[in-house]
Amino acid sequence: MGGGGGAPTETKSTVTQTNLPEYVRPYFERLLQRTETESKRDYEPYQGQRIADVSQDILTSEDRVRGIADQGLPEIQASLDRFQRSMDFQPRQFTGEEVGKYMSPYMDEVIARQKQGATEDYLAQLPQGAAQAISAGAFGGSRQGVQQGIAQSKFLDRLADIEATGRQQAFDKAAGLFQADRAADVQAEQLGLGAATQFAGLGERRRMGEIDDAKLLETIGKAGMGREQTGLDLAYQDFVRQQAFPQERLGLFSSILRGVPVTPSQTQTTYQPFDPFGRAIGLGLTALGGARYFGDPRERV
Repeated sequence: MGGGGGAPTETKSTVTQTNLPEYVRPYFERLLQRTETESKRDYEPYQGQRIADVSQDILTSEDRVRGIADQGLPEIQASLDRFQRSMDFQPRQFTGEEVGKYMSPYMDEVIARQKQGATEDYLAQLPQGAAQAISAGAFGGSRQGVQQGIAQSKFLDRLADIEATGRQQAFDKAAGLFQADRAADVQAEQLGLGAATQFAGLGERRRMGEIDDAKLLETIGKAGMGREQTGLDLAYQDFVRQQAFPQERLGLFSSILRGVPVTPSQTQTTYQPFDPFGRAIGLGLTALGGARYFGDPRERV
C-alpha cells in the first residue's frame, strides 16, 4: 500500500553574522561602559570669572568726563555775558553836558586876556581925552566924531571876534578830544569783544584738552581690561577642553576599534514546515511497512 499525499517541501535559511574577534571584545565592552558613564555625568558649570572687571582707569575717566560736562564752559558763559553787555553799548554823543566836560576851564581867562590886549591896543590909538574917557568909563557917552565912531566900531568887532574865535577854538578842541575818547571807547569795546571771543576759544580748547586726557586714561584702562579678558578667555577655553577631553578620547578609541578587521560567518539552517495530518499518515505507513517486513508476531509463535 502506498501512502497518500506528497512530501512537505524543505525550506532553507541562510543567516550571515559578523562576529567580533575574541581579542577585541573586551575593548568594545569597556568602550560601552565608559560611554554610558560619560552620558550619565552631570552638567558641570564653569565656576571661574568670564568677564573682566572694569578698570579703575576707565572709572576715573568717566568721572572726569562727567565733571567736565557738569562744569560746562565758564569761559563761554563769561563771553556770552560780555556780548550781552556789548549789545547795550551805545557810543556817547557830544551833547551839552559832554561839551562842558571837554571845554578848557581856562577858556574865559584866555579870552579875557585877548580882549584886554585888544583894548590896550585900541586905547593907544585914541587921543588923550578919549583915552581918559574910556578909562573913566565914559566912552560913548558923547559922540566923538565920525572917526572915533569908526574906530570904536572896529574895536567892538574885534572884541566880538576874540570872543567868538576863542570859544569856537575851545569848542573845536573839546570836540576833538571828545571824538578821540569816543573812538577809544568804541575800540575798547571791539577789543573787549575780540578778547571775549578768544577767551571762549581758549575755554573750548581747555575743555577738549581735558577730554583728550580722559580719553587717554580710558584707552589705558581698556588695554588693561583687554589683557585681563584674554587671560579669562584662555581659562574658560581650557575648562571647555577639559570637559570635552573624555569625549574626544572615547571618539578616538571608537575610531580605532571601528578599524579592526572582522570576518563575516554564515549559518545555513534547513527545516520542514510542521504538518500534523501528513505526519500521522507517515507514521501509520511506517508502522504498516514494519509489520509486513517482520510479520505478525502472533503468526510466529
